[in-house]
Amino acid sequence: MKAGKDENVRKEFRELILGHVSCLYASDANEPAFEGIIIDVSNAGLGMFTYRPVTEGIGLKIYGNGLWENSRHATVKWCEKIANDIYRAGLTFN
Repeated sequence: MKAGKDENVRKEFRELILGHVSCLYASDANEPAFEGIIIDVSNAGLGMFTYRPVTEGIGLKIYGNGLWENSRHATVKWCEKIANDIYRAGLTFN
């Protein structure tokens, strides 16, 4: 199990939520936007499900669709495949 997913090593409490997000790559790469489902959030970051893998270390601009007033910038800390075409990722806010 990765350190970022181990409940015993988390520095901040994570609130369990379920919310739809839209994500854009922060770089100028011509990567398409993609959708995700937030499953937990803290002041430091969030956990989410996606239908595509996201690269560790990449920057994302996240639109919370009613969860936040403005977009949030985050960095992907880890991503793993959990089922066919379903990935779970951990992100930290910048």
